[in-house]
Amino acid sequence: NAPASLTNTATVAGGGEANTANNSASDPTTIVPVADLTLSKTHTGSFTQGQSGATYTLTVTNSGTGPTIGTVTVTDTVPTGLTATAIAGTGWTCAQPAGPCTRSDALIAAASYPALTLTVNVAANAPASVTNTASVAGGGETNTANNSASDVAAVTQVADLTLASTHTGDFTQGQTGATYTLTVTNSGTGPTI
Repeated sequence: NAPASLTNTATVAGGGEANTANNSASDPTTIVPVADLTLSKTHTGSFTQGQSGATYTLTVTNSGTGPTIGTVTVTDTVPTGLTATAIAGTGWTCAQPAGPCTRSDALIAAASYPALTLTVNVAANAPASVTNTASVAGGGETNTANNSASDVAAVTQVADLTLASTHTGDFTQGQTGATYTLTVTNSGTGPTI
């Protein structure tokens, strides 16, 4: 957050000199403003095992004092339990289905690019929580300590019912009281509701 210009002044003294009028010097320096990219990441709604079309929103912001220079790249690491199906955003060029996404137009200070939307499917056996992490790079920035963002989404666990039917012995014509045993099993990860 340095100002647009600084002046450094130095002074010499001592040595038994008599003329002190020329004992200081100043050097004005121009400070070139630089970009500082940050990334925010959020998800929409709640996730459920077996769900299709769950979405994340990724937004790149220039928190620096100058515009970006060159290519900006966003990379998303989709965790186990999710499968990316598409990623897109106005002005972005994205490899499908999960990126990376790039653009080269300058982003001025305190502004954001149009958001990226990442669409994913949730596996039928996804864990109860998934953490999706993305990062941004490039743009001529020098501070890379704030270039990633993670989003934790809870995944609703669902039931998976199976039915087994068994009987004992053979049945005969005219028999009464023949029985079947029906067994319902929940092989899912969540309770029935």
